[in-house]
Amino acid sequence: MLRKAVAAVVAFAVVGSMVPKVLGQSSAMIDKSYAGTWKANIAKSKYEPGPGPKESTRTHEDRGNGFWLITTDAVGPQGQKAHGAYVYKPDGKQYPVAGLNQTVVATIALTIVDPYTVTFNQYVDGKQVASGKRTVSKDGKTMMIETKGTNAQGQATSSSVLWEKQ
Repeated sequence: MLRKAVAAVVAFAVVGSMVPKVLGQSSAMIDKSYAGTWKANIAKSKYEPGPGPKESTRTHEDRGNGFWLITTDAVGPQGQKAHGAYVYKPDGKQYPVAGLNQTVVATIALTIVDPYTVTFNQYVDGKQVASGKRTVSKDGKTMMIETKGTNAQGQATSSSVLWEKQ
């Protein structure tokens, strides 16, 4: 059970990019520097409670018609591999998240704040477990994803992950 909980926490931390609702906005408003491959700078990131992953990479792809595909790969603190993916529109609606060895129904809802900022809520089995904000720098070279939530053991969690464009 602990392994599954750790995998879920790692998957959400990795996936973790994403919700006060602002209706009527489309992904056309997301700055194109968001697209591409990003690698977490673990040394400049914070995970509470720790430890965070050993490494993490995410890819953001504009799929057209307002949809984005996010894929993530990580190596957890004990060397376990995590993989996740989701397709979403930043419209505040919940979209499914698929992960390696997933045992829960996970969804995410994202909403645009401005071309560089998106807020999000994450859900497990219909219950909100985390919320946060993703901000891409104006130069498009770094991205910060900040998340606060509760893990499977009921502990408060928070992370601030610095991502660097590859």
